[in-house]
Amino acid sequence: MASTDEVSRKREELERSPSGHDGHDAACFGLVTALYERFIKERNVSDLNEAIPLARHALELRPVENEKHERCGILGCLAICFLLRYNELGAVDDLEESITCSRAAIGLCPPGYPDRAAVLHCLGVGLTNRFAEKAEIRDLEEAIQLGRATLKLCPRGHPDHAQFLCNLGRALGMKFAKTAAMRDSEDSIKLYRATLELLPLGHPEMSSVLRGLALCLSNRHDKLGVVDDLEEAITIGRAALELCPRGHREHGKSLQCLARDLRKRFAQKVAICDLEKAIELLRPALELHHTGHLDRFSSLYELALCLSHRHDKHGVADDLEEAILLGHEALKLRPPGHHRRAAVLYSLACDLWKKFQFLHKADAVVRPTNRVDLASSLFELSQCLWDKFQKQQVMVTDLDNAIYVSVVAWVQRLAKEVKSDESVVPGRAVDNLLALANYHRARFQSQHAIIDLNKAITLYRDMLQFCPAGHPNRASSLHDLAQCLAERFREQSTATDLNEAIVLQQEALRLL
Repeated sequence: MASTDEVSRKREELERSPSGHDGHDAACFGLVTALYERFIKERNVSDLNEAIPLARHALELRPVENEKHERCGILGCLAICFLLRYNELGAVDDLEESITCSRAAIGLCPPGYPDRAAVLHCLGVGLTNRFAEKAEIRDLEEAIQLGRATLKLCPRGHPDHAQFLCNLGRALGMKFAKTAAMRDSEDSIKLYRATLELLPLGHPEMSSVLRGLALCLSNRHDKLGVVDDLEEAITIGRAALELCPRGHREHGKSLQCLARDLRKRFAQKVAICDLEKAIELLRPALELHHTGHLDRFSSLYELALCLSHRHDKHGVADDLEEAILLGHEALKLRPPGHHRRAAVLYSLACDLWKKFQFLHKADAVVRPTNRVDLASSLFELSQCLWDKFQKQQVMVTDLDNAIYVSVVAWVQRLAKEVKSDESVVPGRAVDNLLALANYHRARFQSQHAIIDLNKAITLYRDMLQFCPAGHPNRASSLHDLAQCLAERFREQSTATDLNEAIVLQQEALRLL
């Protein structure tokens, strides 16, 4: 209530100091500060939504720095507000804005400036978060340098020392997960343990630090296979969950943390009770991590893995169906180019393969054994589903899956070929493209959704680019595109479609 009263007072001050008034800039920034402080207490993102444009306005009123370093202070506050909103909503644009503002603030911070450590810390956290999004190691390297510089400015005894220790530990732990350098792992674990020693009982950040330590131990277990690391991670995860009961804002994170390590122990010891408990924990975590939540992807991915494992153990078809649905949703949250996309693709491909084998009791498709052969396995799977659809042996939903896995195979093959500096669309990738066009056309003919016909036309046009004059497949490509345009003319009576179809069909006939 006190924070709300303070916001109300600052609003009144701003109303008494309209634009052009001598005290307008100070009143504007005063309201920003009050909104920020209320957000810290109540976690209502609407306070940040109001504070950010006000802070931008205050910044415009201070185009150059003054002796009070007010522009630096506004930039620093704006950087923190953007970072906090990113933490709430997961919008990468907010993260980029935070990094930009932090860099600008650092450029204005003179040596000895009292808030320099806070600005360095904000930039370091922003870069660490950007590494989590984009996996560019230079961001992490800079974040670690900033973390060390921040600790020099805030040695043991400083009120923020524990917080800065923890964030450096997080960055080093992420670097270990990326590079497997054992020194980073050891340093990260030491920093987390040192942070725990400094935090008093009941400290609001205790659960967060425990989860960070559990993650480091879990990652070290993944690299070295030391059972004690995983057991300690589970023990620490339970302790973190006890500190975040139902209703706590970090309850979902703690549920997910413990579930992850129980799933790993199941994979190691095949104790079904661990897997059942992990699923039990992940369902409420997913409910808490609603659409748009920063941790929704992780909850979807973990629950899909657990359900897939349970299907392997008990053969319950519903588990596999749910795992596939969750995998689809998780993939949407990791677009092409995201460093976590490959892991989701691989898991989803394996689940689709299992569904195909379960339904059709066939060995026509080789299960992908690693991410390297993923594109080929997916393409083969899409062709088998297509063949069965044509023979009326499967439902339209399996044509949907044929389209889906063909898209995934296409994207996966392109990503692999771009990285290997090969031609972007060689033979098999063109096969993917043609198959995908055929699938969309077939679905249009089955379901009459014009979006499928439009997609088929776009894909057949793309095919023509790879079938220039003299190419043996040019005539068939012209014919396919002409047929689709004629179908669209019958649906929408657009004269240009019919005219183009006639021209294309005439060219195709001349080539025969």
